[in-house]
Amino acid sequence: MKLARCLMTVCLMVFLAGPVGLRAAGAAEGVNLGNLTCATKPGTAVQLLLVSSVAVECTFKTAAGEETYKGEIGFLGVDLSRKDSQTLLFTVVGLTSNVKMGSHSLQGDYLGASVAAGILGQGVGSTALVGGVQRSFNLVPSVDTFKGAGISAGGTRMSLEPLKK
Repeated sequence: MKLARCLMTVCLMVFLAGPVGLRAAGAAEGVNLGNLTCATKPGTAVQLLLVSSVAVECTFKTAAGEETYKGEIGFLGVDLSRKDSQTLLFTVVGLTSNVKMGSHSLQGDYLGASVAAGILGQGVGSTALVGGVQRSFNLVPSVDTFKGAGISAGGTRMSLEPLKK
């Protein structure tokens, strides 16, 4: 069991080295605007072997305040996992710092890639996305966490729209 956990950790570290490089490159070429935290909504997942999707609620936090979004994350690739809940954490990098709270600048469609692995009810992964208005935002990944088990890797899409409470 310890060997499996160690192997999973090493594989993820090798795979995540790519997104860490993206983070450094993105930070040099763009402006760090804040953090986006997305949580999956229980009971909304649709999962097939190669295609899956789940509804999310996200909070964009900056020094000037926060905005909330709703949306969906879709996946196309090998998905041999069961995720009861998932939290995705992103650093938002933009082309400009001219983002006003309340304008919901992050609304739009995003494309990218993701990978995840988990055993014994706990898992980690990484998702990197580019999109928004005129593809002007990078959602640079940090480590995503989920409750569940299995492996998945492939292309990812996410759509965001303002959440009206």
